[in-house]
Amino acid sequence: MTYQVLARKWRPQVFAGVVGQDAVTRTLQNALASGRVAHAYLFTGPRGVGKTTTARLLAKALACTARTGPEACGACPSCLDFVSGAPVDVMEIDAASNTSVDDIRTLRENVKYAPARGRFKVYIVDEVHMLSGPAFNAFLKTLEEPPAHVVFVLATTDPRKIPATVLSRCQRFDFRPIPPEQLTGTLTEILTKEGVRFDPAALPLLVRAAEGSLRDALSLLDTAIAYGGGELDEASVARLLGASSPVHVRAFLGALLATDGAAALEAIDRAARDGEDLGWLCREVIEAARRALVIKVAPEGKFADLTPAEQAAIREMAEPVSQDELVYLLRAFMDADAEMRRSPHPRVELEIAAVRAARRPRPEAIEGLIAKIDEAASRLRSAPALARPVVAQPSLLDAPPRATPPVSGSSVPAPVAAPRPPRQQAPEPEPVSEGDLGRGWTRAVEEILRKKALLGSVVQHAVPQRLEGGVLTVGLVASAFHREMLGERANREIITQAAQQHIPGARRVEIATEGDVPTGAVNHPAVQAAVSTFQGEVVAVRPRVPEEGEVQ
Repeated sequence: MTYQVLARKWRPQVFAGVVGQDAVTRTLQNALASGRVAHAYLFTGPRGVGKTTTARLLAKALACTARTGPEACGACPSCLDFVSGAPVDVMEIDAASNTSVDDIRTLRENVKYAPARGRFKVYIVDEVHMLSGPAFNAFLKTLEEPPAHVVFVLATTDPRKIPATVLSRCQRFDFRPIPPEQLTGTLTEILTKEGVRFDPAALPLLVRAAEGSLRDALSLLDTAIAYGGGELDEASVARLLGASSPVHVRAFLGALLATDGAAALEAIDRAARDGEDLGWLCREVIEAARRALVIKVAPEGKFADLTPAEQAAIREMAEPVSQDELVYLLRAFMDADAEMRRSPHPRVELEIAAVRAARRPRPEAIEGLIAKIDEAASRLRSAPALARPVVAQPSLLDAPPRATPPVSGSSVPAPVAAPRPPRQQAPEPEPVSEGDLGRGWTRAVEEILRKKALLGSVVQHAVPQRLEGGVLTVGLVASAFHREMLGERANREIITQAAQQHIPGARRVEIATEGDVPTGAVNHPAVQAAVSTFQGEVVAVRPRVPEEGEVQ
């Protein structure tokens, strides 16, 4: 006798046998029981979740001549046709191979004829999104107002490709991916009825590979039973799928949680040597870390596909680490999973994620940070005021005039320059207070920013030191690039003009860079304590502008 695969052998024969689609089956059963059957249905959802099976059950119930409730009787001639596999009044059309307008015209001609045995004539159009645009347009009128004895059931995995005019003419039912718990329970029931010896730890591997599809799970189960010689165990299923066994995954996760980078890299190397799928390994680690996080946050939570021993092992593994560390690890491997899909070096991406997770930063409680801030603030309050050292800087504004030499070979004596009248000494400007100097320099920097933003972004970190003899001296910690920029003549003119405009008595600006900058503030004990406490560095030193009414 020809072997029948599990997916066909265990196809549901009643609505109650459909797995994971209770909302859909309940609605259809109530509609059949009350007689509120629509003329067109649209079943959407991923592959292998029961769309075609439910459509056949609906067609069988509609065609049954002895039905009194929502289920077909199973004994009338129409129901017996379903058992034999050749129902007369149910037509299944593959829209992928019947996409043209002529195919729809043929369908429109056939719907006129009454059913041969049953009460209804049912058309099941699979993958209806494959119809062409003109075919959809030709189908609209028939779909909206079919004969009273006709019911259309459209099935698709991509409802976005169906025109809105078709969607509005159908009752839509969305089939969801089957939850892992229900898939595991269904596989366990089928294996028990088939009399196959199996290891319960092998089922989660099949369930995760099926990704919510019962048909895929049963197909993989058939293959795994054949591979295992009529039995099902965890190691053989892992080898068949090219996946890491749960024992290896938990060992890998344990190395990551223990910050043992060498052991984590060794686990990746072992998986690569054994020919395992590294992308699968990454996703398995994500799933294991997710479970550890759930158990950490909600200790009473349970997983249907984990034995009590496995759940206890994960709880013990996650005990020493915090929730924040688990979130960091999850984020690292989720990023790696995305990168591995498009990177030419997926193993390197996985190894980077492992090293990142093993070298993760230790989270510090907010209370500890607040205590450090309070300690630094108390040190600052008890420290002496900052002193501003004044460095003498000679002025080169007043240079002696040069004498004009006589012209060689001329009998005409060179004109003798008339003696210059003694130059009147300009009155010394009134000294500018430190607060006025800081405010004036701030306005000058704003002026420079308006004229040349890049130059202003450099000089805004400069500290005005003193104003003597019309020379404004400012200090600045500058890189080689900044010093080169400040050495350009055009830039110096912009700085000088801004200083003359906003600082009374300033005629020239001298910029002392790097070593000429006063280090008193940087070396002050309070500043050094703050740097040591927060592991930081001093970026710039600026004068404190006194508040209004404060005496300098």
